Amino acid sequence: MYEVYALKYGERDTTACQFFYRESSHEPITLHYFVWLILGGPQPILVDTGFRDDDARARHIRNYVSPAAVVERAGVKADAVQTALITHLHYDHWAGHSLFPAAEFWIQRDEVAFWTGPFARYDAFSASQNVGALTNLVPLNYAGRIKIFDGDHEVLPGLRVHRVGGHTAGLQIVSVQTARGTVVLTSDASHFYRNVETRQPVQIITSLPEMLAAFETIHDLAGDAKLIVAGHDPQVSDRFKEVEPGIVKIA
Repeated sequence: MYEVYALKYGERDTTACQFFYRESSHEPITLHYFVWLILGGPQPILVDTGFRDDDARARHIRNYVSPAAVVERAGVKADAVQTALITHLHYDHWAGHSLFPAAEFWIQRDEVAFWTGPFARYDAFSASQNVGALTNLVPLNYAGRIKIFDGDHEVLPGLRVHRVGGHTAGLQIVSVQTARGTVVLTSDASHFYRNVETRQPVQIITSLPEMLAAFETIHDLAGDAKLIVAGHDPQVSDRFKEVEPGIVKIA
């Protein structure tokens, strides 16, 4: 059986009205930034790559540490990561790809098409971009380090990705069979537990119907165990076991 860890590498404050869909409250909220590590298979599997220190400075991220350093604290050398499942191509999930020099990156076709297509240039999407990291898709693809595919896919027995879209055009979530049940890594299909538990979207959207449908997919995959890991929620550290600062064992 697999073991799953959430690895925190930074945090940022914002307000509810800047984040949740059609929300008027100015209540302060804090986002935690994670990558996720799956152990117990023939090789460690990384989910997302975080971002580098240039984004941390530009975006006023508190308590930033390199995602590679957190992965190494969890017992895996950064250059030993051969497979990284990229949930989507926003800066905080993709811009750290160069920290993992041996990885092949698994990305949905719809996601690559969107960020290299006609709509990505609009201001509506600019806050989520690291343009330099996005342009690296081309040389990485030519180097054989991008695996582009469509829809749900088995990575290894008991470990699958599921295309849900919504927040971005090709957002994918990850389900992992563990001794405690099925863990669902929602990434930004549910930034906070408030999203998936109350069906309240965030306001960064490419398809609102897909975002709403993703909440149901998450619940269906999680089943009775409800081992749902929200993508940016500080409650992850409360709902699961923090084995040391910044390293949370999910199951």
